[in-house]
Amino acid sequence: MKKLEEQPWWSELVAAKDSLSLRQLGERFGASPAAISNALKRNGISRISSPAGPRNRRAGPAPVRRRGRQSTLDQYADEMGTVVDREIAAKAGVTVSAVTNYRRRNNIQAAARRGRPRLRQEPVASGSILAREASKSGFKVLVDGEAFVVVADNIAEAATAAAASGRGEVTRIEWIGRILIDG
Repeated sequence: MKKLEEQPWWSELVAAKDSLSLRQLGERFGASPAAISNALKRNGISRISSPAGPRNRRAGPAPVRRRGRQSTLDQYADEMGTVVDREIAAKAGVTVSAVTNYRRRNNIQAAARRGRPRLRQEPVASGSILAREASKSGFKVLVDGEAFVVVADNIAEAATAAAASGRGEVTRIEWIGRILIDG
């Protein structure tokens, strides 16, 4: 590329150097402000710089910035704030934190209802009832270092049953949980 001094518009640039800023000169003549400044210094031409302070903004609308890619959550934007984040995440196939971050980034308030609705599980097997209704529990009993499971109403009953088995001394009893009973 030719040096700026060799361009046909160089004399016009030198004439306008004090009346326009380097940026304005660069826009008018198609060169960068740094290249213009360097060319003037190289040729020993001084210029009166613009006064310090804020510059006038360019006329016209500001350029529109586009996001790099669209979010999968854009299609659920109308539901945000009315539907819980967890439900939107399940529909969109993303994490709950992704929905929360999208909401915060777009200044959308969270849904008024909070928490996770509890889904009750069906009984384990048809005809079976939980021991809560029968009040029976399972206890892990150590008798002379050997583990056994005893079904009883409470820990005292489990200890009595383990001692009555005649297998030895009961050294430890631990509650396991409720039991299922076929009904």
